[in-house]
Amino acid sequence: MDVLEDGHIESPKEVLQEVLEEHLGLQSTQNDKEDDEPPRPLVRTIQEAQQTLQVLIEFTEGSDDLQANHLRGLERLEAAIKAIKINSAVQSTLDRWIT
Repeated sequence: MDVLEDGHIESPKEVLQEVLEEHLGLQSTQNDKEDDEPPRPLVRTIQEAQQTLQVLIEFTEGSDDLQANHLRGLERLEAAIKAIKINSAVQSTLDRWIT
């Protein structure tokens, strides 16, 4: 747990939420209420997903409050994203070769 300057102690959930907001660029919902249009869903890149997963893995490794199965789950997700990246690179190469 982290102690902030004002003496507030952050729980692991609060720290995780801050990390996710920072790396995913989540915006406050207050701005959404002011707009008449529905918000457009963001399309994230594979690189953004890999970077965010790496931060989560580092957080999990440094946290005593999370279990090893959480880390294994994140590592499996990281491997799946790497496979998607490799497959999309192969498809891009094939597409260029065919055209």
